Amino acid sequence: MQEFFQRYLDKLDLTTVLENLLTKVISLLLLILLFYIAKKFLHVAVGKIVKPSLKFSNRDAGRQKTISRLLENIFNYTLYFFLIYCILSILGLPVSSLLAGAGIAGVAIGMGAQGFLSDVINGFFILFERQLDVGDEVVLTNGPITVSGKVVSVGIRTTQLRSDDQALHFVPNRNITVVSNFSRKEEN
Repeated sequence: MQEFFQRYLDKLDLTTVLENLLTKVISLLLLILLFYIAKKFLHVAVGKIVKPSLKFSNRDAGRQKTISRLLENIFNYTLYFFLIYCILSILGLPVSSLLAGAGIAGVAIGMGAQGFLSDVINGFFILFERQLDVGDEVVLTNGPITVSGKVVSVGIRTTQLRSDDQALHFVPNRNITVVSNFSRKEEN
């Protein structure tokens, strides 16, 4: 047994192993640095470009906050996707095989993810129909369950409300069947 390990250590090229390890560590550190810079840049870009352009539109302040947060979330998710893709590539994992396997697994998961899809579809309708915006005082109802408070965030999957007792409620969009918005004035 000792001979086996001795032959293995003799054949092991430690210099090549360390070079590969150092190359991957440096690549990962540079990737994380680029990711951090890109995330800060996109955050500043949304603040400097998107928010001022929304002020020129006919949208109220709550709607402007909702749209800018939605754009920031979309940019963040896209950046995280590319970060994970690049990390897997640097580590030498077969990304195309993983994506193919993920596609097959996605079909199976999609069968069980009906609630998530319902959240996303309802989230789009809530956003596009302007049922509520950030800063609105609302009561959300689903049968006997009601949650009231000020809208903190409206997302594709959940809506966040801060109630009078300062609790933050995360309400899945599929559970919102009735929206009572007390911040809306009569619209003609």
